[in-house]
Amino acid sequence: MSRAVMPSVTLAAVPSFTALVSRQPHVATLLGFVLGMADYFLLRGLGVTMQLGSHDATLAICVIFALNFAGLGWAIGRLFAAQAAVRASAAQVADSQRRAAHSEKLAEIGQLAAGVAHEVRNPLGVIRSSASMLALDLPEGGDARRASGFIIEEVDRLNGVVRALLDYARPLATHREVLTFIILMDAVRPRIADRLAEQSVTLTTRGAGTLTGDPDLLIQVTLTLLENAIQATPGGHIEVTLHGDELQVADDGPGVDPDILDKIFAPFVTTRAGGTGLGLAMAARIAEAHGGTVSLRQGAGLGPGGRGACFVLALPGGGA
Repeated sequence: MSRAVMPSVTLAAVPSFTALVSRQPHVATLLGFVLGMADYFLLRGLGVTMQLGSHDATLAICVIFALNFAGLGWAIGRLFAAQAAVRASAAQVADSQRRAAHSEKLAEIGQLAAGVAHEVRNPLGVIRSSASMLALDLPEGGDARRASGFIIEEVDRLNGVVRALLDYARPLATHREVLTFIILMDAVRPRIADRLAEQSVTLTTRGAGTLTGDPDLLIQVTLTLLENAIQATPGGHIEVTLHGDELQVADDGPGVDPDILDKIFAPFVTTRAGGTGLGLAMAARIAEAHGGTVSLRQGAGLGPGGRGACFVLALPGGGA
């Protein structure tokens, strides 16, 4: 009789079976009853009977055992279902804690950015205006004229850092529309045309369909991914494709530095000279605000053997 218990324990150890029982506890109940009744047919096949006085009680006894096994199966099923509910609840709590920590971090960055903007922007504006005025009175091609140009460039760069900080820390309010892939790329291409020409990069597009989201924010994410690809792929090739609800930006450059693979979407992480390290972090925020994700797909670049980078923006409700 004991042999009927072992299969249920063995099957319960199989992850796929455990998941099935967690969703449908009655499966374990039915399986327990079937295994219990299997003993009856085994005993009949061996010619073994159990007598109760002058009566053959084999069937009745096996039914009792089968009902016990069914009850055990039901208990195991309920246990697995409870474990699955606890795991789901723990995952929700962990996600809530992560979001709360992220929001707190954004609030701190926002306070920092606001303070920096208040203390730095006005002096930077004075410096830039002064350098521009001095440049008008300096001889063309002289060292002083070039120095004033460097001052203006650096002030503009610092203003860009402050602006990026403020944009990253600002709460996102998404206005959702259906945006076709063609319209998205028509809006993006003119904004990167000069950069493509400067770096001698070829850009191609493939696919069709739609994305659902805030048009301005979707354009911003696409521009960020393309600008990163252009920076990493001088003289190379970039391809933007739309498959279902996934927008992919792939290139044939050297790929992402392995040292920063696990933190490329964290704020202030960059390998670009003069980069703020907020582009991909902002892209991840925008994707999350739409209920989607942005990720790096390894081995999906355009180079030989999948060399290069392939960033994927996945948004719900696309692909129409």
